[in-house]
Amino acid sequence: MDRYVVLPFWLAGQHFAVALENVVRVLPALLSTPLPGAPPTVRGLVNVQGHVLPVIDLARRFDWPSAPTTLWQPFIWLQTSKRQLLLPVEKVAAVCSCVASDFSPAPDPHVPSSLLQGVLRSAEGMLLIQDVEQLLCAAEESQLDAALAEQRGGPDARV
Repeated sequence: MDRYVVLPFWLAGQHFAVALENVVRVLPALLSTPLPGAPPTVRGLVNVQGHVLPVIDLARRFDWPSAPTTLWQPFIWLQTSKRQLLLPVEKVAAVCSCVASDFSPAPDPHVPSSLLQGVLRSAEGMLLIQDVEQLLCAAEESQLDAALAEQRGGPDARV
């Protein structure tokens, strides 16, 4: 890849981004319904145009305090290889494109680099590139699947 096209956002005062290819759209703040049995990183579920989507608390993934939901908080609708989900963030910036040579692995000891694809140097500063496949670990994916099946009425139900 010779260019990185990303959607920058802020969370807990940190400047992050996700690959634009994983972004479905950005939505205004949404009220989620708690999902009993879901992993702690799942705030709940939201129904968006008939799509039932889990809301992931990225701050919890990093063991940071969760930010309170605000009226104007944007949600990033993401597509992973396993599912679609929502990521509430503090603020979203305009899409940006950077050359591949500006990308490097994330060596920052304050951020678990296993959750990141790396760091991207941009005109606005350093962007932590979130790996959307790491928003939920395998155990959390299984726990979420079980909670969703239970919510829908049994282990064979699908959401």
